[in-house]
Amino acid sequence: MNFLKRTYIWCRRFRHRRGYGVHSPFAFGLITDVVYERLPYYAYDELKEVRRSLPKGARIYPERVDRLLFRLVNHLCPQRVVEVGTGAGLSLCYLATGRANTQCVSLPGDDASDVMYEMVDRCKNASVVEGPLMETLQHELQIASGSTFLHIAHTEDFSLVFEKFLSNGGKKMCVVIEGIYDTRAKNEWWEQVVADERTGITFDLYEVGIVFFDHTKNKQHYVVNF
Repeated sequence: MNFLKRTYIWCRRFRHRRGYGVHSPFAFGLITDVVYERLPYYAYDELKEVRRSLPKGARIYPERVDRLLFRLVNHLCPQRVVEVGTGAGLSLCYLATGRANTQCVSLPGDDASDVMYEMVDRCKNASVVEGPLMETLQHELQIASGSTFLHIAHTEDFSLVFEKFLSNGGKKMCVVIEGIYDTRAKNEWWEQVVADERTGITFDLYEVGIVFFDHTKNKQHYVVNF
């Protein structure tokens, strides 16, 4: 995202900053303690060097988005992390480093690359499951626990992945969806996710959408100026 576009979006969302007007303790805590958390985590410098080592043109997300993934995993403490569409593998490094005792699994489908394998090899708690995406996802769902973090990254099958995962989900699940405004079709689908009665609290950070499924908390949608 170029500087002018990012500035325009930030100005449009200015009133949705730092949890102002958010009454849910869970949502307020996530926004203030995770989304806007600015402490210099121990691993940020090392991960920045990993980012710099990637070849030009590698499929990666902005650093602040990857750092958000790191903080989310660090905060939520899931038992398992699943990433679909791993790209160059950098986001998986952030996810795996965010909680060293959580098993992180990459499902690249047909989009695996040598760079991705190099990134995964850097992480002791990360692995790759090869094979057709829907088959590997089905296998992962059979062994996944209720406390699972799903990152839907570089994949055109985002809706199929989400639906299959949702059918096996529990209230401790969290799903992060990249690029919810990338295309009109994906944004329309995201709006359906927000409205779906099977989802709970949702967050629109423009570059990513975050979905929770705990129906003991009131269903609510929050726009956040990230």
